[in-house]
Amino acid sequence: MNIIIPGGAGFVGRNLVRVLASENYDMKKITVLDKNEKNLDYVKKYGLKALHADLAEKQDWYDEFNGKEVVINLAAQISSPNPELFYRNNVLATRNVLEAAKNAGMKRIIHFSSAAVLSVRKDYYAQTKFEGEELVKRSGLEYCILRPSIIYGPTDDKNIGFLIDFAKKIPLFPIPGHGKWPRQPIYVDDICYLLISIMKNFPKNEIYSINGRDVIYFRDMVKMVLNQLGGFRFRVFLPISLFKFLMMSYQRLTGKIQFTPDQVDSLTAKEVFPNYPWWEEFNINITSFEEGVKKMLSFNENVRDEKG
Repeated sequence: MNIIIPGGAGFVGRNLVRVLASENYDMKKITVLDKNEKNLDYVKKYGLKALHADLAEKQDWYDEFNGKEVVINLAAQISSPNPELFYRNNVLATRNVLEAAKNAGMKRIIHFSSAAVLSVRKDYYAQTKFEGEELVKRSGLEYCILRPSIIYGPTDDKNIGFLIDFAKKIPLFPIPGHGKWPRQPIYVDDICYLLISIMKNFPKNEIYSINGRDVIYFRDMVKMVLNQLGGFRFRVFLPISLFKFLMMSYQRLTGKIQFTPDQVDSLTAKEVFPNYPWWEEFNINITSFEEGVKKMLSFNENVRDEKG
């Protein structure tokens, strides 16, 4: 079918495009809209139509929805020191995508929300993702809303990607508190195959909490990553307040703000999100965290080899 993917050059979108290509999908039937030029160049190599678009602005990109059958809305602002960007990219952009879809006579949307809407987090990200959900539910379109928890995999520069990058640079990895903070990570390819399954058999007006099969403590996640990287790398357990200070200081030094204090609070809240075997319902061969990290590192190595 003809699909359009707003925000399709982001982390999940890049991997969805890769997986669709590996499944011999007709790439000419895919249109990606995104405002990140570098990421658009990445997805263009798969032979699809990729256009630069600021989804928070009503522009010519509206016309790209004509003739499409399904919207996969991946557009999102995950982190930023600027609160306005959350509203622009999680609320205004969603409103515009819905309007464009309805104007084109489309009937269905798969909308990526987040487990953050169920979290103790009350930051701008969680608030605006909830607002985006409400817009989708009131849109009149048939919808399927996904609320994934932490997603990781190839090209990830946040989450586990940030963890790996940090561990490669510094042999001592800081852990907040005792580190027994439950996480439910999902390998991105599993999410991609879930999307393919949903497109084939659309669950009308359903909302799914999509979490990893296994609950893993953060301290154990870090240990698995360090083991895969090899060498002499160790975990250091720090008071949470000191961990926050060091994490924020490191990000300022590198110029990459990937985590906010609210996200650290969410990490240390001992939250376990509602779960059920969605992988069985949608016939997904789910990937263990250890295997996912191996695949992620192998992908990165192959990319480096290709670059010479």
